[in-house]
Amino acid sequence: MNVMSAALLRDHKLQRLRGLEQFAYQVAHFILQDEVLAAEAAKAALLELSRMEKPLAGSEEDLRSHAKKVTMNASIKIARTASIANQTAAL
Repeated sequence: MNVMSAALLRDHKLQRLRGLEQFAYQVAHFILQDEVLAAEAAKAALLELSRMEKPLAGSEEDLRSHAKKVTMNASIKIARTASIANQTAAL
């Protein structure tokens, strides 16, 4: 792969990820009901998606579906972490 095609692929990947930012935040906020935690979960989900090659190559519908699953998982992890931190702080 030459430098030009690698740059085009990177730009395409970034464009697709940017198109998912608001969607990931909305999904995370619906689950977490907290702006800061939702932003963390969306960021974690987008980072995970950026590391995957196959999901970014599919259709828009497939990508959104996969992004939703990844964001839900990230939100659950963040919620668990926040819950443990709150329990520890209460002790």
